[in-house]
Amino acid sequence: MTDDTALGALLRDCGLLTTDSFDDDTELVLDSLTLVWLAHLLDEQHGITVSVEDENGLASCASVRDLRRFLAEAAEGTHTSAEILHGS
Repeated sequence: MTDDTALGALLRDCGLLTTDSFDDDTELVLDSLTLVWLAHLLDEQHGITVSVEDENGLASCASVRDLRRFLAEAAEGTHTSAEILHGS
């Protein structure tokens, strides 16, 4: 889920990107509504269930690089606030 096409679509769907151009240093501003919407999209589209209350989880992602790292940890099962539901 960390390829640019899927990640770009996810970021545009939740309103974090308005263009097709982004890189790992692109800043993400996750207000509470955007955070909840991003968590919903991760669950619905990718089977990744995250806790929005965990300040060290999804809410701590301040850049695309942070989000990639979080998603990679979720995929590896090394992040405690994320769970992959295979087959979703």
